Amino acid sequence: MSQTQIQTQSQTQSKLVPPHGSAELKPLLLEGEARKQALELASTLPTITLSSRERGDLIMFGIGGFTPLNGFMNKADWQGVVDNMRLQSGDNKGLFWPIPITLSAPKATADSLSQGDKVALVAQDG
Repeated sequence: MSQTQIQTQSQTQSKLVPPHGSAELKPLLLEGEARKQALELASTLPTITLSSRERGDLIMFGIGGFTPLNGFMNKADWQGVVDNMRLQSGDNKGLFWPIPITLSAPKATADSLSQGDKVALVAQDG
Protein backbone atom coordinates (compact mmCIF):
# COMPACT_ATOMS: atom_id res chain seq x y z
CA MET A 1 0.00 0.00 0.00
CA SER A 2 1.39 3.42 -0.94
CA GLN A 3 1.87 6.26 1.55
CA THR A 4 -1.00 8.15 -0.14
CA GLN A 5 -3.34 5.18 0.25
CA ILE A 6 -2.39 4.84 3.93
CA GLN A 7 -3.02 8.55 4.55
CA THR A 8 -6.38 8.39 2.75
CA GLN A 9 -7.40 5.31 4.74
CA SER A 10 -6.37 6.99 8.00
CA GLN A 11 -8.33 10.13 7.14
CA THR A 12 -11.41 8.07 6.29
CA GLN A 13 -11.22 6.09 9.53
CA SER A 14 -10.86 9.27 11.60
CA LYS A 15 -14.18 10.47 10.15
CA LEU A 16 -16.08 7.38 11.30
CA VAL A 17 -18.63 7.77 14.06
CA PRO A 18 -17.23 6.29 17.29
CA PRO A 19 -18.89 3.16 18.69
CA HIS A 20 -21.89 3.68 20.97
CA GLY A 21 -20.77 4.32 24.53
CA SER A 22 -17.03 4.09 23.82
CA ALA A 23 -14.21 5.86 22.05
CA GLU A 24 -13.27 2.66 20.19
CA LEU A 25 -14.51 -0.86 19.53
CA LYS A 26 -14.13 -3.35 22.34
CA PRO A 27 -13.68 -6.75 20.67
CA LEU A 28 -13.65 -9.65 23.12
CA LEU A 29 -12.15 -12.25 20.76
CA LEU A 30 -9.21 -14.11 22.27
CA GLU A 31 -6.14 -15.07 20.28
CA GLY A 32 -2.85 -16.83 20.86
CA GLU A 33 -1.89 -17.77 24.41
CA ALA A 34 -4.98 -16.12 25.93
CA ARG A 35 -7.21 -18.30 23.73
CA LYS A 36 -5.25 -21.44 24.62
CA GLN A 37 -5.55 -20.72 28.35
CA ALA A 38 -9.27 -19.97 28.04
CA LEU A 39 -9.88 -23.27 26.23
CA GLU A 40 -7.96 -25.16 28.93
CA LEU A 41 -10.03 -23.50 31.64
CA ALA A 42 -13.27 -24.11 29.72
CA SER A 43 -12.60 -27.85 29.68
CA THR A 44 -12.88 -27.86 33.49
CA LEU A 45 -16.08 -25.81 33.79
CA PRO A 46 -19.80 -26.60 33.74
CA THR A 47 -21.24 -25.97 30.27
CA ILE A 48 -24.19 -24.08 28.86
CA THR A 49 -25.24 -24.91 25.30
CA LEU A 50 -25.96 -21.80 23.26
CA SER A 51 -29.05 -21.33 21.11
CA SER A 52 -28.46 -20.03 17.60
CA ARG A 53 -29.40 -16.50 18.77
CA GLU A 54 -27.00 -16.68 21.70
CA ARG A 55 -24.27 -17.97 19.40
CA GLY A 56 -24.85 -14.95 17.17
CA ASP A 57 -24.66 -12.70 20.23
CA LEU A 58 -21.36 -14.32 21.20
CA ILE A 59 -19.98 -13.58 17.73
CA MET A 60 -21.09 -9.95 18.13
CA PHE A 61 -19.21 -9.74 21.45
CA GLY A 62 -16.15 -11.22 19.77
CA ILE A 63 -16.01 -8.63 16.99
CA GLY A 64 -16.92 -5.70 19.24
CA GLY A 65 -20.44 -5.35 17.85
CA PHE A 66 -21.88 -4.97 21.34
CA THR A 67 -19.34 -2.38 22.49
CA PRO A 68 -19.26 -1.30 25.35
CA LEU A 69 -20.75 -4.47 26.89
CA ASN A 70 -18.35 -6.97 28.51
CA GLY A 71 -20.67 -9.94 28.12
CA PHE A 72 -24.25 -11.05 28.54
CA MET A 73 -26.28 -8.72 30.75
CA ASN A 74 -26.64 -9.10 34.48
CA LYS A 75 -30.06 -8.82 36.11
CA ALA A 76 -29.76 -5.08 36.85
CA ASP A 77 -28.86 -4.24 33.25
CA TRP A 78 -31.57 -6.54 31.89
CA GLN A 79 -34.19 -4.88 34.11
CA GLY A 80 -32.97 -1.41 33.17
CA VAL A 81 -33.12 -2.20 29.46
CA VAL A 82 -36.58 -3.79 29.70
CA ASP A 83 -38.01 -0.92 31.79
CA ASN A 84 -36.16 2.13 30.46
CA MET A 85 -33.83 1.07 27.63
CA ARG A 86 -30.86 2.06 29.84
CA LEU A 87 -27.95 0.08 31.29
CA GLN A 88 -27.88 0.10 35.09
CA SER A 89 -24.40 -0.98 36.15
CA GLY A 90 -20.72 -0.26 35.77
CA ASP A 91 -19.14 2.52 33.77
CA ASN A 92 -22.06 2.51 31.34
CA LYS A 93 -24.82 3.23 33.86
CA GLY A 94 -27.54 5.25 32.16
CA LEU A 95 -26.31 4.49 28.63
CA PHE A 96 -29.13 3.98 26.12
CA TRP A 97 -29.36 0.29 25.16
CA PRO A 98 -32.66 -0.87 23.62
CA ILE A 99 -32.15 -4.64 23.35
CA PRO A 100 -31.52 -7.07 26.22
CA ILE A 101 -28.54 -9.32 25.48
CA THR A 102 -29.27 -12.42 27.54
CA LEU A 103 -28.00 -15.92 28.12
CA SER A 104 -30.48 -18.66 28.98
CA ALA A 105 -29.70 -21.82 30.91
CA PRO A 106 -31.71 -24.90 31.82
CA LYS A 107 -33.23 -24.52 35.31
CA ALA A 108 -31.12 -27.36 36.74
CA THR A 109 -27.94 -25.71 35.46
CA ALA A 110 -28.97 -22.27 36.70
CA ASP A 111 -29.87 -23.69 40.12
CA SER A 112 -26.42 -25.30 40.41
CA LEU A 113 -24.60 -21.99 39.80
CA SER A 114 -23.97 -18.97 41.99
CA GLN A 115 -23.59 -15.39 40.83
CA GLY A 116 -20.06 -14.91 39.50
CA ASP A 117 -19.44 -18.61 38.72
CA LYS A 118 -17.63 -19.27 35.46
CA VAL A 119 -19.14 -21.53 32.79
CA ALA A 120 -18.06 -22.70 29.35
CA LEU A 121 -20.35 -21.70 26.50
CA VAL A 122 -20.65 -24.40 23.85
CA ALA A 123 -22.34 -24.60 20.46
CA GLN A 124 -25.18 -27.04 19.83
CA ASP A 125 -23.00 -28.85 17.31
CA GLY A 126 -20.11 -29.18 19.77
